[in-house]
Amino acid sequence: MVLATLALLAVLALGAFGVASVDLGEAAGSLSGADPRLMALAVVLFAACQSVSGLQWWVCQRAGGIRGLGAAHTLGLHWLARAACEALPASLGEGVRVALVRRHPHGAEAGTWRVVGALGSYKIVDAVVGAAAVLAIFMLTPPPGPAGDVRWMALAALGVAAVVLVIARRGRGSARLRDRLPARVGQAFARMAEGTRGLADPTAVRMAGLLSVVAMLLRVMSLSALLAALGLPAEAGAMVYALIVVSGLLPLAPGGAGTREAVLVPTLALAYGVPASSALALSVAIQVIALGTTLALGALAFAWLGPVLAGRRTLSESVDLVADAPLVTVSVGTTTGQ
Repeated sequence: MVLATLALLAVLALGAFGVASVDLGEAAGSLSGADPRLMALAVVLFAACQSVSGLQWWVCQRAGGIRGLGAAHTLGLHWLARAACEALPASLGEGVRVALVRRHPHGAEAGTWRVVGALGSYKIVDAVVGAAAVLAIFMLTPPPGPAGDVRWMALAALGVAAVVLVIARRGRGSARLRDRLPARVGQAFARMAEGTRGLADPTAVRMAGLLSVVAMLLRVMSLSALLAALGLPAEAGAMVYALIVVSGLLPLAPGGAGTREAVLVPTLALAYGVPASSALALSVAIQVIALGTTLALGALAFAWLGPVLAGRRTLSESVDLVADAPLVTVSVGTTTGQ
């Protein structure tokens, strides 16, 4: 793990040096010559990816006891949270996500700690799927140079996430730990544990995992379309996805800007012979698509849900689909409708 961390830092250092020497004029030229139809396809696939991820969050919330919050409102809140994640550094957008759910009438009924617990179960499932995907990609096509050692970090992350998932599913020791904590802390811990109950529900875990896999595949397809739009090898989409996940381990800037370029530019140059200017153009396009799509759909979600969150519109005046439908029935419908 230590060696993998050092390898990641070495990649960032080499990448920062490489990015500093990129011809910005050539990078701008690569962007201006992009195929607009493939760029539009990349945007649509990115929006689909994030929407499926929002449904995954909804499954985890329902399993965690936040059952009054339907799929439509959850997707709206998800897009608002994604806009915050793209605009704020260091994963601060996830704090905005919790605050948004708490502003919703059904989220207020659930309480902060249950909301945090449900969010935790969503992130754990995502971490297991993401780490497994990154590990598989890096094992099949190891990145060249120091980045090759980062696959051991993915293996360690997968192990940690799997252990956390097993512990959460079995729930052993949680009651004893709660009893040893101060009363107020123990109560908060108990409420948070209630929010993670979805991890002990096989149906919820399967559906959340399946939706996470679908979201990941849509993301890879979006990146492949973007690569093709820039005249770069579309088969590098899986590698680019893995590198984005790795660069997200150090979310210092909004949307992963900076660290993503430092990882992408040297690795694509060594693995696929991609010019540094083209790799930088790719990274900029990734940022623009993510930021532009999330801000646009986040603005629409705010126009729709803003009055509900502010308490100026009742739930009966705002359509919220399948709030009380059985989990299995709704889940099957969302997966077959893709």
